[in-house]
Amino acid sequence: MKLHQLRVLLALAQHGSMHEASRSMHVSQPALSKAVAELERELGVTLISRSVRGVSLTNYGRALVKRASVVEHELRHALEDIESMRGHAEAQLNIGFSAVASSGPLPEAIAAFRMRFPSVAIRAYELRPQQILEGLREGHLDVALISTNSGPGTSAFQWEPLFSVGMIVAARPGHPLGGVTRVRALAEAQWLTLDPLDDPGSPLASLMRLHRLEMPRDVVQSSSNLLGLQLATRTDLISVWSDFVFYGDVGPLALNPNALKPLPIREELPDYDVYMVYRSTDLMTQTCLEFSKEIRHRGRQMISPREAARSPQTAPTTATRGRKPSTRTAGAPE
Repeated sequence: MKLHQLRVLLALAQHGSMHEASRSMHVSQPALSKAVAELERELGVTLISRSVRGVSLTNYGRALVKRASVVEHELRHALEDIESMRGHAEAQLNIGFSAVASSGPLPEAIAAFRMRFPSVAIRAYELRPQQILEGLREGHLDVALISTNSGPGTSAFQWEPLFSVGMIVAARPGHPLGGVTRVRALAEAQWLTLDPLDDPGSPLASLMRLHRLEMPRDVVQSSSNLLGLQLATRTDLISVWSDFVFYGDVGPLALNPNALKPLPIREELPDYDVYMVYRSTDLMTQTCLEFSKEIRHRGRQMISPREAARSPQTAPTTATRGRKPSTRTAGAPE
């Protein structure tokens, strides 16, 4: 099996056309067909299916493409490491992050990293946690920051705890349930969720599970944070948010802090725990290792936005909410 053959298969998977794949690789269509035929003969299976609509992968082809994508990304990482050692790297860093993780130390870490490594091309993608894990698995992402209310996910990755922030249950001003103090009193309310309804680790599911309640029957799901915020401020939907939305001067409510009001819930609410997630430090490029040091350093300095609002003069030395150093993944660097 040759790397050229795998690249041909990846190009066919991306373009779905022999003509477009040959153009992207600057080789003839007969050469592409020959490469695929040799690979199929070596493996003893059919990898692609041709039709008038173009080229599609068989189940065997999809399985191979999934692994071939990782191989290609790891090769890119290896070349970047070698170029870095030679002193003239033009590396790329692909970062995945969930919505809550976009606040906190991430912007400052990227800014500081850019000052140190201005030639590195940074690509940052806000995605749902499952999309992020798929990106890490396939090699499209180098490192990620994921927020969760239910602890680390799959053991296929390293989950390094960075910081935690509180949860707030909120409603529009004047909401009929605006004075509710117990979660159970909201069980029959209309709710908003920004996560898939079948996600057991979503903030809403975690909140209901903590208080031994069934998921609400009347739920509106929005995959857009911006649309979700507008729905929360303009309708009777009850919603859950992190402290970042309500505290500080850069949150989405900074220009209109009265658009959404926290409910005076007196019961425990689950925290948002933010983790740095990666496959292994051994597989990180030197660029990714340097960025992980930066985000780790900034994460340890972070102060909870709620605490910072109470004590604006507090120096940012340690995170003051929900730090869990004892849960650091084994083998995670200090």
